[in-house]
Amino acid sequence: MKILYVSSLVLRKASSASIRNISLIRALIDEGHQVDVLTVKYPNHLEDDYLKSLISSKAKIIQTELPILNKYLNTKNEDTNKPKSYSFFRSNKFYDAIKNIAKALYFFPDTDKEWLKQQKKSMPDTVYDILITSSDTKTSHFIGEYINRHNLCKKWYQIWGDPWKDDINLHPLSKYRAGFKEASLLLKANLVFYVSAATTHLMKKKFGKIVDKIRLLGRSYLTEIIGRPLGNEEEWVFTYTGSINSNRNISALVQCIERYNDMADNQLKGAKKIRLDIWGHLDNELSIELSSKQNIHVKGTVDTSKIMNIYANSDILVFSDNGTNSSQIPGKLFDYYGTDRPILALVSDLNSKVAQIIISEKRCIVQENNIKKINFDFLSDIGPRDILEQYSGRSVVKRLMEDKI
Repeated sequence: MKILYVSSLVLRKASSASIRNISLIRALIDEGHQVDVLTVKYPNHLEDDYLKSLISSKAKIIQTELPILNKYLNTKNEDTNKPKSYSFFRSNKFYDAIKNIAKALYFFPDTDKEWLKQQKKSMPDTVYDILITSSDTKTSHFIGEYINRHNLCKKWYQIWGDPWKDDINLHPLSKYRAGFKEASLLLKANLVFYVSAATTHLMKKKFGKIVDKIRLLGRSYLTEIIGRPLGNEEEWVFTYTGSINSNRNISALVQCIERYNDMADNQLKGAKKIRLDIWGHLDNELSIELSSKQNIHVKGTVDTSKIMNIYANSDILVFSDNGTNSSQIPGKLFDYYGTDRPILALVSDLNSKVAQIIISEKRCIVQENNIKKINFDFLSDIGPRDILEQYSGRSVVKRLMEDKI
């Protein structure tokens, strides 16, 4: 089949959505489909050359320049290379609130809103068997709506990483507009896919009129990774990848590691200590705080190719959920499923739907994200784990292309 795949996050560095999209595109190509990709052209320093190399020779990649967004991103990069100055305006909460309100009002559906305007100038000149639009960002679905309206596709499949109106990170001013537009977009699709089982259940309940076309897709890992022998280093190497914020909190884990290492010094002479490596985005204040702690190493963001090597040389991969108010499972967990490394999954509530789904996979060491509940007893009897093949790109694409309409 001839497929048009539309997503802003395909080649963006340090993006879980980019990994998910590349995995699906590769699998579609491997299944014999002809794939064209519409995506955003980010500044060179924000693009992942490794991800691009995985599909560039087999898929036609059409990138759209976004002058306003790229100017902002380039300016932001320049700022990060300068010494931090905490002026009144940089740290004032009222100023930040005003800025967030202005952003919510102007940048709808997202910060790359100009993509739709730019893309309209150079729409495809062929009709595709299937149009696949994948968020984030939600702008991809708006482009899909335009393509569908002009009869440039026979079927339209939508992939949603998160629900829109119910997204915990969405500004309150955007919720009304998002709710109205989300319903409109879903109604126009032939099939709608969500990557989380909990979210799929939630959206079927919310949109009962279209329940027959809402499906669980799952999230695929990029590649299978067999790591080095476990416990091969002088320390236990725990690895956390991804961003840390108010929802994904690892402060309890850090305190438990400090307590465990103190015991290794004072009570368990000769016992291995734990080292926690953090690979991902942290705000400057949190980065300074964690870097000051012994055995906690803040490494920053790296290309996907390096992350694969980091997984292979870890003893434990650490996951943290998005809190009790979210039905989504962060994509990093599915990247971990492609490895043979043990996974420590920290959840806000063991009885939540997200926690129950993770427990049912029987792949993770699941513990409540609480200083009183986290323990490392599992280190005394640890071995490689099975790779979950049902989350390979090949398996996920089979679910995507099961035509039941």
